[in-house]
Amino acid sequence: MTPLLAFGRFEIGRLLRSWKFLAITVGFPVVFYMLFLGDHRSGEIVDGTVPWRVYLMVAMCTFGSLVAGLTAGGGRLSAERLAGWSRQLRVTPLPSWSYVAVKVTATMLVVLPVLVLVEVVGASFGGVREPAGTWVALTLLMWLVALPSALVGVLIGLIVHPETAFPVVTGLMFLIGYFGGLFGPVDRMPHGLQVVARVLPSYHQASLGQSLLDGRGFRAGSWLVVAGYAVGLALAVLVVHRIDERKGLA
Repeated sequence: MTPLLAFGRFEIGRLLRSWKFLAITVGFPVVFYMLFLGDHRSGEIVDGTVPWRVYLMVAMCTFGSLVAGLTAGGGRLSAERLAGWSRQLRVTPLPSWSYVAVKVTATMLVVLPVLVLVEVVGASFGGVREPAGTWVALTLLMWLVALPSALVGVLIGLIVHPETAFPVVTGLMFLIGYFGGLFGPVDRMPHGLQVVARVLPSYHQASLGQSLLDGRGFRAGSWLVVAGYAVGLALAVLVVHRIDERKGLA
């Protein structure tokens, strides 16, 4: 086994063995979903296309990927940097980019059970009925577009001090969630907030999931926004990591 594969296996296994962290990360969006399920709008059509129960399920999938990205990539990475773990890896034969690449990969793996659990709750309690193939397609789609959430988590972990990581991660979680339209229909927001929502990746991540379920099909604009955020955040992560390396912090 190559050093890179061994490191990846070690990091992913270490994350998956942290059951308390996983329970909170996976359970948090599900709790929010259950709280919102009691809303009186359950059968109401929102944003002109989908019932509230469908909108909510996809929104909570997006929120779940955001929670997983910020907590797995942000809080944990920041603490590891303070402990000197990333500096220790510099004396190994691993390539310099492997640390952040493995962190993004591990974060994406945490996102997957979050999505599946929210969808199970949606099918069991939320009244969402779809063919098996559609559930599989939705899971893969929401997992793919979760990449910006994983990248922003890693970026926060690289630039935020561990003492402030928790409030920053928590604040971003709710700010991006609320202003991205994940806690309520965007078309019910004031016009100014609708503009803000359409700038954030979370809105477009959820929009792509909703377009799959309501049959609107391919949304080029949303794909471009998500891809643009993914590329921009990936470049930012690499630049910050390179700066840390020069300073001897990574």
